[in-house]
Formats: sequence, C-alpha cells, structure tokens
Amino acid sequence: MAERYRGPDYLAALSGGPPPEPLLHPDPLHPPWLYRLVVWLIKHVLPLLFRVELVGLRHLPSGPFILASNHQRWLDPLFIAMALPNRPMVYSMARRDTVFNRRWKRWLVPRLGVFPIAPSHGGALDQQGVATVYRLLAAGAVVLIFPEGRYSRGRELRPLREGIAHFALQSGVPIVPVALEGVDRLRLRGRVRVSVGRPLYPDPPGWWSLQRSVSRTVESVRAAILRSFGRDADAPRRPGGWRRLLRRLSGRSGRRNPPPENPPPGGSFEGRAAE
Repeated sequence: MAERYRGPDYLAALSGGPPPEPLLHPDPLHPPWLYRLVVWLIKHVLPLLFRVELVGLRHLPSGPFILASNHQRWLDPLFIAMALPNRPMVYSMARRDTVFNRRWKRWLVPRLGVFPIAPSHGGALDQQGVATVYRLLAAGAVVLIFPEGRYSRGRELRPLREGIAHFALQSGVPIVPVALEGVDRLRLRGRVRVSVGRPLYPDPPGWWSLQRSVSRTVESVRAAILRSFGRDADAPRRPGGWRRLLRRLSGRSGRRNPPPENPPPGGSFEGRAAE
C-alpha cells in the first residue's frame, strides 16, 4: 500500500510548531486506568439503561482516523464509545475557558481523552489545538469531531465546518461518518442507534486546489453521515419516512467517486469511500 500523503501543515506540527499540549494524555495506545474504567462502565451499564443498536461496525478501519458525527447532546460520545474498540483512545476537544477552568477538571478531563482548544469567535481552532489534532493522528489516535459545531435535532444536519476537511487532507487519514439517532429524545429504556458508515479516504493532491478540496470534502462528509442514516443527501424530506430510510443504513455509502477525466480549472477533490 502506498504511503499516505502528508501536507505541509501536518508536517510542520510534527517537526516544530507550538509546544506539546500539557493537558493531554500523549499515548493513545496506552490509555490511563480511568479511561479504561469509564469505557468498561459505558459498555456494560448503558445497555442496561437504554436499547442501543450498533450498526456498521465492520466499516471501522485500523490505524488513525477521524470520526465525524452529528451532534445531538453532550452524551453523544458515550454512545459512540460503545461502537469502538478499547484501544486506541478516542480523543475529543473542549473549550479551555469552560471545561478546563478548575484544577479538578484539569486533572480529570485529560484522562478521559479530552484536550483543550481556544476557538476564535468565528469558530476557528487556535494553533495549539490544530497541532494537537495532527500530533494525535500521528500517534495512531482516533479523533472525534462534531463538524456541525452545535447541537442538531433528529435527522436534521446543520452546515458543517471546514476544519475536519483540512485535518483529513493534511494528514491523509480517513474520515469515518457516524450517525446518531435517539440521543436527542433520550429516556430510560429508549432506543438509540449508532450507525457507522464506510470511511472516506482523501485523495492525495494532484491537480486539486486546497479550498475547492476542502469544500468538496465537507460535502462528502455531510452526504456520508446522511447515508449512514439511510438518507440521500439531495432527497426531499418526507414526514413519516424516518424508519424506512434508516433500514437503508449506509448501503450506498461505499460507492467510489473517481475524479473526472478532465478536471475543471483549479482542480477538485473527491473523497474515496472504502470498497
């Protein structure tokens, strides 16, 4: 297999860049005892409280990758953890000024795989946060990102932010789409479905331009999450069709989207879904 492409931002983060984040567990292959305990509790206790259905686990690749999920509630990572192996660690990000603002939080939260970020008012990550993502991927971690940036409801999907596309294009790791259903209306013994779609592999740059590639990648991720729900990204919304669409879960998310024979000026990008 050919070595995956690594972009200049990724290489710069590994060779220099900001100093390593001190509030971070640095070794994803050797989780701390607290992380292992919490994952064990999640996988043994949540099924007693809720009817959790895990679909598409065969699509999970080995090695580092990015998880892209819709975001319904703060409990989302708990249900996503049920679908993943115990190792490597699954990392996610949280605001430095609110989640890491107490000493006990700064001790506890990093041991659960959460690292701090300081986003700008426009939502862009700080340089330290970007470098942390690249360093984690280089170490073999799984990084969970909610590209909507805010909570959504049910089958609706907010516009996705572009950062996830930059991470995938620069690091060359696949994006695995995840669709959550039922967390937004959670109740005891309620049904929750975690649907894993087929991974999207970024094509190495040949004739693509970066900004066009970012936009195409974001749209590919959006379509893949909707296909994990069983929805066509361009299909009109019809009331009452939710369960019917769910039964088509991720059956079409594995289509390969080859680049056109004659790319338009400025290039383009198509994420490749795994066969």
